[in-house]
Amino acid sequence: MNEVTAVPPFTGFVVNFNVTTVLHRDHHDEVMCLVLVVSDCTGGQLCIRELGLVFEMESGDFIVFRSRHFTHFNLHFVGRRISLVFHSDLHYRSWRENRNGWSRNGNFSCSYVDLSNGERVACPT
Repeated sequence: MNEVTAVPPFTGFVVNFNVTTVLHRDHHDEVMCLVLVVSDCTGGQLCIRELGLVFEMESGDFIVFRSRHFTHFNLHFVGRRISLVFHSDLHYRSWRENRNGWSRNGNFSCSYVDLSNGERVACPT
């Protein structure tokens, strides 16, 4: 708890095992996401609707894009496919600033590691 993220500069990640996604946007991502594919499959291309692009994603390939702003999905595939999605959380800024409104609660105290310099900082009050 209260440790720096395992995947800096991203605040979290998702592991998709053999998942075909539907057309969507990640409305809670703050800036960028990175999708890394680990696969032994055919198909599974990543599509970005607004740009009209289809990316052939082989094992080890990755792409960085604004998943909040672009509607995307991946196509059906045959075989095994894992995608690691590293993302930034839109609400993380609110958490850092005032712990989503809980920072003044006497039963709640915390600190966090500032990712820009690695120093531990007390939560604002």
